[in-house]
Amino acid sequence: MRWRQGGCHCGAVRFAVLAPDEIEAVGCNCSICDKTGFLHLIVPKERFRLHAGEDKLTTYSFNTGTAKHLFCSVCGVKGFYVPRSHPEASA
Repeated sequence: MRWRQGGCHCGAVRFAVLAPDEIEAVGCNCSICDKTGFLHLIVPKERFRLHAGEDKLTTYSFNTGTAKHLFCSVCGVKGFYVPRSHPEASA
């Protein structure tokens, strides 16, 4: 396991995730992930750290409202979200 860095396109949102050396990302069949090609690496919240940009995040929810899709309000990129299937985690 090691910490990996991520973020949005403009750099306003920055995060890190503690992930295995070999990552296995999975697809999702929800309409928003399917249309954007978003792949999931679901991790427990304690293995996710938001380093910058909390004030730049905007949330989009639909259907049951359980999933929280978080987008950078500057560039529009979704770097992570809280999945409906694992509301206690981040993807």
